[in-house]
Amino acid sequence: MTARDPADESARPHPGRADSVARLARQLGFLHDEGKAPEAFASTARTEHGHDERPLGRARKVSVSMPEELTVAVQRRVGRGEFSQYVTEAVTRQLELDLLGDLAALLAEEHGAVPEEFLAEAGAAWPDVE
Repeated sequence: MTARDPADESARPHPGRADSVARLARQLGFLHDEGKAPEAFASTARTEHGHDERPLGRARKVSVSMPEELTVAVQRRVGRGEFSQYVTEAVTRQLELDLLGDLAALLAEEHGAVPEEFLAEAGAAWPDVE
């Protein structure tokens, strides 16, 4: 797919797709912008270990099944009292990655793939990033 000419009326973004891109961008912003985030996504101060002092807003107890080895490893790493916060932060990061993937797919559909020369330029600028 090639990039579209913005002057071409037929190349105007589909309103539904533009709304989807805007919605995904807002959701990503909620994960990072404490001042604009709804209470459920608002971040809190970090402890000396880099974990939030309390959950990202009101908490609701849920039941999650995980392999025993994984739960033991997390408990050893953070202690029993920090388990929920550790999982909350991991889920937040995964949600961010999912939303970024959705946004990238929408942008690729709308504007086409990133040209190889731009990818090569970015690779040269940040050679240590995969």
